Amino acid sequence: MVENDLGIYAYDMGSLDFEQVADGKYDANTVNVLVKTVFINKDVLKKLKKDYESKLQGKEKVLYCTMQMQYKMQEKLYTVKAMEVFTNTNRQIDVKKNNNKFAPIPEKSFAEALYEVCQKFVTDVEKAQQEALAQQNSN
Repeated sequence: MVENDLGIYAYDMGSLDFEQVADGKYDANTVNVLVKTVFINKDVLKKLKKDYESKLQGKEKVLYCTMQMQYKMQEKLYTVKAMEVFTNTNRQIDVKKNNNKFAPIPEKSFAEALYEVCQKFVTDVEKAQQEALAQQNSN
């Protein structure tokens, strides 16, 4: 999806979903999405190797992380609910949970590009719901 000096970012299309609230209902203003970042910056990789050296086994290296992101669509805010760090052997070596503190989406950032993906998801779902309703009403 996006590449910057930190890494390559991709999102899991199947993970796009609205936040589930009480009684199986959904909050159409809150979108969840899973993102994977593969680290490519040599300086970042060196720092991660140093930070996690006690958790690495043999010749393992820190390779990527996944982030459970959440967007408040109308407010244009986002948060990283959880981040998991993995090695090149796909072994999880760290999990960080966030207190769900939301922040404004920085311009020209990976978070902004993903917000636009979430906007399209919301629009597509609304359109599908309207079409389904129209189909029901015509029967």
